Amino acid sequence: MKPRLKSSTLRNSYSTWLALATLAQREFVDAVYAMCEEHYEAGGDTIVECYSPREICEEFTTLDEAKEYCGLKVEQALNCRWGEDNDPEVGRQERFKEW
Repeated sequence: MKPRLKSSTLRNSYSTWLALATLAQREFVDAVYAMCEEHYEAGGDTIVECYSPREICEEFTTLDEAKEYCGLKVEQALNCRWGEDNDPEVGRQERFKEW
């Protein structure tokens, strides 16, 4: 029996990759997607929306690396903003700090 996936992204969008992946790859990518879905508004959207399972396996070796990458993207967006202190990117940075 296959383990139930936590991530809806992986379950709904990547059935071909799932058929070819090893159990370790499946578990890791599922954990990355699940973590990023849970923290979607705090920077996790970057990986959910832009990374395929293959790219996740190539770019990251731990969940902490994936989280750090999301934090860097949040910080980059904050540094590029033109808005005031009530800019949505400020709120996103605060949500990432709570992640």
